[in-house]
Amino acid sequence: MDYPYLTRKEFDVCVELFVARYGSALEDGGTQVEQQTSSTGRQYLVLQRAVYAKQAVSGPVHEGDIEDDDPTSPVFERTSDGARIEYHAVYSATWRVPVLYVRVVTSTGEVILDGERVCDMVTEDSAVRAAMAAVPFGGALGVADHPELGAPFLYLHPCHTAKLLSAVAPGQETGPSVGPGEYLAAWMSLSGAAVGLSLPSIGYC
Repeated sequence: MDYPYLTRKEFDVCVELFVARYGSALEDGGTQVEQQTSSTGRQYLVLQRAVYAKQAVSGPVHEGDIEDDDPTSPVFERTSDGARIEYHAVYSATWRVPVLYVRVVTSTGEVILDGERVCDMVTEDSAVRAAMAAVPFGGALGVADHPELGAPFLYLHPCHTAKLLSAVAPGQETGPSVGPGEYLAAWMSLSGAAVGLSLPSIGYC
């Protein structure tokens, strides 16, 4: 493996190892993980989860539910109206690295491709939003057709991917610190924050 670059066959291996190593932990946390095969026989990875909103609820206020110690504050709960966010890891033969494609699909089938709106739906935490906006990848978010599905998605341009992945590898004398089994987890941990993708419970180190 010519880290941080991959051949298509090496990417396929990385997908298989990611599903085997991290799939159960992610699904326990509510994220569905699938290894997909396109009509042309090419592999790609799909992660999807529900999009939750913060909604005020009526009823009695219980101790611990009050926000800011104000008994007049509304009580909130996380609810989902059926919308889901999809993250697709797809191999780019041009850049020789994965590319992250993203879209939100509502319960009515509407596909949301507005980057700011997707950010608003992914999190209501202002600190998390600020962190997402600070990620360099955020400025490279565009719309393009998914290379395996032919449908429009948001995507993160891969121009900085190799440089970011190189930063987690030690000197050449000891070889890369990220192998095929950890490659996609490392990549997602570095680039996914720009679109609300986090892997908090499956560190690759």
